[in-house]
Amino acid sequence: MKKLNKILALLLAAAMLLVLAACGGSGDSSDSGDSGSSGTAYNIGYNTWGSGSAVFDIMATIAEQALIDAYGCDASRSIDNNQADTELENIQNFISAGVDGILMQTCATTILPQAASECAAAGIPFVLSTFTGETEDREEISESNEYYVGAVSSDMYAEGYLIGQQAIEDGMTTAVLIGGNVGDEHFDTRVEGFTQAFVTEGGGTILNEARCSSPAEGQEKASAMLSAYSDADMIYVMQGSYVPGSVSAMETLSLDMPIYVTNADADCIDYIRDGTIVAATSGNELVGGVAAALLINYLDGNQILDDEGNPPELIMTGFIVNQDNVDDFETIYTDDDGPFTVEVLQSLLVRNDSSVDYDTFVDFMENHLTLEALIADRG
Repeated sequence: MKKLNKILALLLAAAMLLVLAACGGSGDSSDSGDSGSSGTAYNIGYNTWGSGSAVFDIMATIAEQALIDAYGCDASRSIDNNQADTELENIQNFISAGVDGILMQTCATTILPQAASECAAAGIPFVLSTFTGETEDREEISESNEYYVGAVSSDMYAEGYLIGQQAIEDGMTTAVLIGGNVGDEHFDTRVEGFTQAFVTEGGGTILNEARCSSPAEGQEKASAMLSAYSDADMIYVMQGSYVPGSVSAMETLSLDMPIYVTNADADCIDYIRDGTIVAATSGNELVGGVAAALLINYLDGNQILDDEGNPPELIMTGFIVNQDNVDDFETIYTDDDGPFTVEVLQSLLVRNDSSVDYDTFVDFMENHLTLEALIADRG
């Protein structure tokens, strides 16, 4: 049936091309002389787990910069409101609307198998960005779902490890932690990395963890934890959106405790600059631009596959942000147009460069998703 569907799709596409040639073109193509946006104006749906915070705002900005500015698509955003049911419903709505592809976040990991199955049934390709579900689910989908384009994410273990390592180097010996729900793979994996560097290798001690269902609980839970463990050397905040609540709690308790952060966002900039945040990691939002490129290549008929012929799973390691490079971080993360240059995003499409392949993407993930490289792109 899959082969038959492909043949029918090819015959339909050929017929459409004949019609377009007879009519002299189509309004669905946009050729403004910009090689990156010339080609089909695909209709792409993308979702984010939340809204109204700097971390989700930058994710949306990056998706729009890539899809609209660089790749000439029509793009529409749905917001999941931090709810698994809403996330699945948003993806189903994209499918019902007949989008050409989905730039998908599956922060609620349990929805991935059903979302992938419904995309396959509708013949809609999808790529996973930042929040990529469970490994075993992706493996099964990769083997059985021809519409799965790949996954692009950040190494959460490395993020936590880098912070734990930096804290030990700074002389910290005891820590309290605050972040999202137990069971959320992103937060749990960051804790594992931090524990390895800070406790196992560094000899430090974790005194307590406060886990929250959302940043709205941050100040209350930080206050309770800090009241009980006010003698801790530091607090590790696992996501930038939990920084304001933690700072407010310390101000109320008249504490001056060093803060270390993973997944820092634009709202952390002033805290980094004045030293309230001693060190942070960031960068995982950047993967949305890479995921979008995988999706457009697929839709163009130029699917990127890894060395074993499978949809790629690309992973970046976050970078450290501190007082030394916070100005560059501000430049990249507060630009209304997005952190990339359009030319850099366009360089990831086969339509612009026939030499683009899997190795191109691996090199981009390893060498281009850094503050230094992004600043250099701007001249």
